Amino acid sequence: MRIGWCLTLSLCATLLLAFAQGGQAPRGDAKGSTQKDDGRIPITQAAQELEKKFSVKILVDPVLTVRVNPPRAETLERALDELVGQVSGVVWRKVYTNKVLGEEPQPEKVISAVRALLNIELGGVLVVDSRANTLNSFVANYPLAPGFEQGLEQMQPPFSAKPLYVILEPRPRLLADLKGTRLEQFAKAQQQMLELLARMTPEERAQALRAGFQMWLNADPELRYQMMFEGLRMSFEYWQSLTPEQQQQMMEMGRKWFEQYFGGDGMP
Repeated sequence: MRIGWCLTLSLCATLLLAFAQGGQAPRGDAKGSTQKDDGRIPITQAAQELEKKFSVKILVDPVLTVRVNPPRAETLERALDELVGQVSGVVWRKVYTNKVLGEEPQPEKVISAVRALLNIELGGVLVVDSRANTLNSFVANYPLAPGFEQGLEQMQPPFSAKPLYVILEPRPRLLADLKGTRLEQFAKAQQQMLELLARMTPEERAQALRAGFQMWLNADPELRYQMMFEGLRMSFEYWQSLTPEQQQQMMEMGRKWFEQYFGGDGMP
């Protein structure tokens, strides 16, 4: 009986670990570019396939490592719509950069600039440096004139008429604000998440945990398997560290949980 309850509690602990890490899982490293068992592939690989198919340049925000179904649309823009439509909060934008002879814009700078522009809440702003006699300007939702692309290279300064396509999540990521090593960043993010859960109502926590579990299910299979293995290992180690009285309390909690959700008189 004790072994059965150990396995039950270990499984519960593993699922709780998955819930807790669910918000981070999709951003983990997706190993390799091979197609996984469910037919989905990393979003970067899907973008690369579109690049080859349509002979364009597509930049994907490095923090996006979710897996998606390869788009089937026959046009580029519909394929991009299909791609980002599979990931909540992710968008694509067509981007033109100023034309500099012999230089290619750095992808990370382009992505950062696009995110910054999308997060400006003013309808328009002009920033003037009177000493240098220069101007930085921004206008939101400016109507696009017919033949817009034909006049780009005649502008001052000139812009490249060949666009880039950027896939990103406009809202800044929490992890971007965390300092330290990756392990330190992960620990801080987990602490912030636990503090946020503590401030939620039971109903909000239930919704958040379900959403986190769904994110975990959408993560790379190798990452999920490692999380499950580590969760089971940690659960057994924790169980062995408990006193007999604490183990009995845990078993009683597990019995009540089982009866609440599955009915009956508990495990045999």
